Amino acid sequence: MAASHYAVIAEENEDEAETRLLVAARRKIQLRNVVLMGIIFMLLSSASQTCSTVETIVINSVHDQYFNGTSTMGYNLLAVLNGVIAGSVWISQTIVSNIGPKNGMLIGAICYAIFVSAFIRPLKGTLYAGTIILGLGQALLWTSEGTFLSINSDPETIGRNSALFWALYQTSLLWGNLFFFYKLHGHETIDSTDRYWIFGALLVLAILGALVILLLKYPLPKTISPTASIASQDEGVKSRSILESIASSFRLIKTKRILLLSWTFMYIALEQTFWSNVYDSSLGYTKAFGTTVTQSLVGLSGVVVGIGEILGSITFGFLDARFPRMGRDPIIISGFLLHVLAIFFVFLNIPNDAPLGDTFTDAYIRPNFYLALLCSALFGFGDSAFNTQLYSFLGEVYVADSVPVFALFQFIWVLTLVPRQVT
Repeated sequence: MAASHYAVIAEENEDEAETRLLVAARRKIQLRNVVLMGIIFMLLSSASQTCSTVETIVINSVHDQYFNGTSTMGYNLLAVLNGVIAGSVWISQTIVSNIGPKNGMLIGAICYAIFVSAFIRPLKGTLYAGTIILGLGQALLWTSEGTFLSINSDPETIGRNSALFWALYQTSLLWGNLFFFYKLHGHETIDSTDRYWIFGALLVLAILGALVILLLKYPLPKTISPTASIASQDEGVKSRSILESIASSFRLIKTKRILLLSWTFMYIALEQTFWSNVYDSSLGYTKAFGTTVTQSLVGLSGVVVGIGEILGSITFGFLDARFPRMGRDPIIISGFLLHVLAIFFVFLNIPNDAPLGDTFTDAYIRPNFYLALLCSALFGFGDSAFNTQLYSFLGEVYVADSVPVFALFQFIWVLTLVPRQVT
């Protein structure tokens, strides 16, 4: 009896040791994937987000026999982009469910590269075509990202992984915008040579991002004790048709949790579009900063937003690991208060007519270069508070089937913006 009892204990200990080794091996692959995914999105967004940030200024600088840019065409392209994303979210959900998030990200990355290439020689037709292709790719890429992040996380690591991914991703605001600032510092206009250099470099970044996707691996399959809190390779991805995809998302929107989260989705959409497009364009059009400063200030503002995003992600990731009982509410509230402060400073510092074109007027105060950059930092820090906590929450709660909820997030995000941009 005693011998058999000790044999059972030894076998249980061996199983536990094997389980710990498998969990450690799986989490090593998961962490590698999260880091790689952060690098992928850093490269892709260094290209596409820099394009979106500066497109209004760049388009307005092109006037030749082939194309005559306007000061508001960038806003029109943004409206088209979000309209396409809203319509393609359901298709992207079906594609990701059937081909997997890795392949979904690869297709999305190719779409990003096509979009960036349209700015090397701007033409009205290619700009709109590139924007439509980007809309299809962006819906696919971000639906895949949320799903892949869920697959590579568990309740113990989702907070850390979300903060790590967001910090790496937001470094994209540094590289493209630093290059833009460097190339245009002291320039009053953007000539064709500058444009070739800027968008040629951004195209290289987009291609590198697509190549890094090939290095991603799915985590180890679930072959261990069912009590271990890790996810299987197939969790988060369920094959479904377009109608099934739409039905699954609309079943979610009827739930109390998603109805409440929808307000957060909409707020994130509005604040991100404000600082990434309207605010940066307004800085470029506010000539009171100095005619040799305004063009490069657009890129510098993007860099400062990126610094705020990175510092915020590191701070909130540390708080999540160090004080897990604190919860998400204080972080969300702090992010909102920072945004309120930033918007108040923008109200004081930027002229009312700045979003529409060049202006030499003052706001309530004389436009101040350093106050403008402080606002950029506040926008970035506050945005990281919302996004790190949102991705952490969605990845933890919807790990069993994450594709519909991330597709729904994208749909509500763009649906919030289209009516405002069309008008």
